[in-house]
Formats: sequence, structure tokens, C-alpha cells
Amino acid sequence: MARPVYFVRRALDALRRGPFVTLVAIGTIFLAVFVTGIFAATLSAAERLLAAWGGEVEISVYLRPGADLAAARQAAAEVAPGRALETVTSAQALERLRASLGDQASVLEGVGDSVLPPSVEVRAPGITLAEARALASRLESIPGAAEVDYGNAWLERLELFLRRARMVGLLLFGLLCGATAILVANTLRLAVYARRDEIQIMKLVGATDGFVGLPFLIEGLIQGMVGAGLAVGALLLSQAALLPRLRGAVALAAHISRPDLLPTPLLLALVAGGAGLGFLASALSVVRFLRRI
Repeated sequence: MARPVYFVRRALDALRRGPFVTLVAIGTIFLAVFVTGIFAATLSAAERLLAAWGGEVEISVYLRPGADLAAARQAAAEVAPGRALETVTSAQALERLRASLGDQASVLEGVGDSVLPPSVEVRAPGITLAEARALASRLESIPGAAEVDYGNAWLERLELFLRRARMVGLLLFGLLCGATAILVANTLRLAVYARRDEIQIMKLVGATDGFVGLPFLIEGLIQGMVGAGLAVGALLLSQAALLPRLRGAVALAAHISRPDLLPTPLLLALVAGGAGLGFLASALSVVRFLRRI
């Protein structure tokens, strides 16, 4: 029990004696973990928005000119049993457009009632995106259907963004971890060189590489945990400040909460990752130095 306490005390004493190196290492790990957390939170928010869309599903089946609206409604009722249906004539669609334009409705003066196609609207709250796609595909077969829209244009763009962002995120995460480990290792090497006389004396009296290097590894572990802990705190503060604004700007964001953006497993993983970075960086600097003496 005495030996672990001795190693920890040596590590804490070294951190106190080298504040510049300690602050630089902690700051570097802080930035790496904070950037990683921001990226992960952004992906989580986008995925949550995509999932929340399931409660807002409204599929519009636009019909060709001259199509039988009543027959189309009957066919839609058979394809989507139990769903709320509404038929919209061309004249009703034009009135809706006028209402949505408000003060700008005058631009529609002289426009005929038949300029917009009639449609059948199917409301299917609570279904997933995959289920909405399947239902929309079935609705394409109803008589007179020209086009089926369920907001798929922006949803597909969001899905494509998420797929690409995940791949880019993994690549950037690997590069960021590597760059951070090298940068912190070079910084910690200053602390190792500053104590080279002490290390050489310990080696002369028979100290093993493990005995010499363990306090440095503990230093790196502590620096990594502190840097990552500060980054997690900054992420939580940023989330508390920005989430209300996001909810005000995007209606679907009302479904998003703190665990959706920054789940507890992610926060723990960030702290563990920061500690691992500090440990790895310290190991790189110590091993390189011990090989030279």
C-alpha cells in the first residue's frame, strides 16, 4: 500500500513543481476532448431531430389533373387503414397558399383555381422514417397519384449528412487523438528532461524502468483526467446556454433534452479518453527518454 501512495505523491509533487508543463498538457487535452464532445453532441442532436420527426408525419399524395379525388381517397383508406385522411381540392389548396402568404397574397391575383393539383393528405403520427417511406411507396399506387411527398427531400439530406459526418468524425477523431498524444508527449518530455539528473541517479542505484517511469505515467493520467473533466464541464455549460435557443429556433428541437445531446455514457467516455490520452502521451515521452540512458 505504501508504494502506490509514494508514486502518487511523487506525481503530484512533480505537477506542482512544473506548472507550465502541467497547464499546457491539460489545455491541449481540454481542447481535444471539447472538440470531440461538440462534434458528438451535434451528431446526437441531428439523430434526435430525425427520430423526433416520426411524431410529425403527414404524407401528401398529389393527383394528376382530372383524377377522381373520391376514388383516390378510397384507395388511400385501403392502403393506410386507420389513418386520418383529408382530401384537398385545387381551390382549397390555392386558398391555403393565399392564407400562408398573408400580406403577400396579392401576388396570386388572377391565378386560376386549377393551378395547384388536388391531393389526399394522410396523417400517420408516431411512425418511423422507414415506415413512412414504406407507406409513401404504397400510396404511389393509388389511382391518379402523380407524386407523394412526406418531407423526404430534407430528411434524405439529413440522413446523408449524418452518414458522412459519422465517417468524417471517426477519421478526425483518430487524427485528433494522434496529434494530441504527440503534442502532449513533446510537452511532457520537458518535464522528463528537467528531472534527468534525478532519473539517472535512480538508475545508478538500481531503480527499474517501471519504478522510474510510473510517477510520470500517473502524472499524464491525472493531467488527462483534469483536462477531460474541464472539457466535460465546458460542454455542459455550453449545452445549458445553447439548448434553449435551439428549441426556440427549431420546433422539433422541443423533443431534445440534455441526455440526448450529451448522454452520461458519452461524458464518461470523454473523461476516460482524456485520461487515456494523457497516459499514452506520458508513456511515449518516458519510454523514449529511458531508451537513451
